Amino acid sequence: MAETKAAKKVYSLNEIKYNEVNKATAILAWIPIVGFILLLVEKDDNFVKYNGAQSSILGLLEMIAWVPLIGWLIAPVTLILIIVGIVKSSQGERFDIPLISDLALKVMGWFN
Repeated sequence: MAETKAAKKVYSLNEIKYNEVNKATAILAWIPIVGFILLLVEKDDNFVKYNGAQSSILGLLEMIAWVPLIGWLIAPVTLILIIVGIVKSSQGERFDIPLISDLALKVMGWFN
């Protein structure tokens, strides 16, 4: 018998739309731990899931901050990206971090 597998959803940036109702949640999603939880829990709002996915990836990069020299360069950059993401979300704009945004769309599909 052939085994059937459920296809994972593939998200695109066109599906990521701002929702005024979830503005506070979208802002909180930029806190890496909270973003990861929202990535797992949120089912309806792709904007919140997208912000959560990006901040989760940035949170993983923050762990590299414990490595001398390399971490000292990465940590301030990730912190600045998180702050910019919070500001953009509060203004109702989507913030796409280069290289990380494509990975975030794939991560969203994993946790669909």
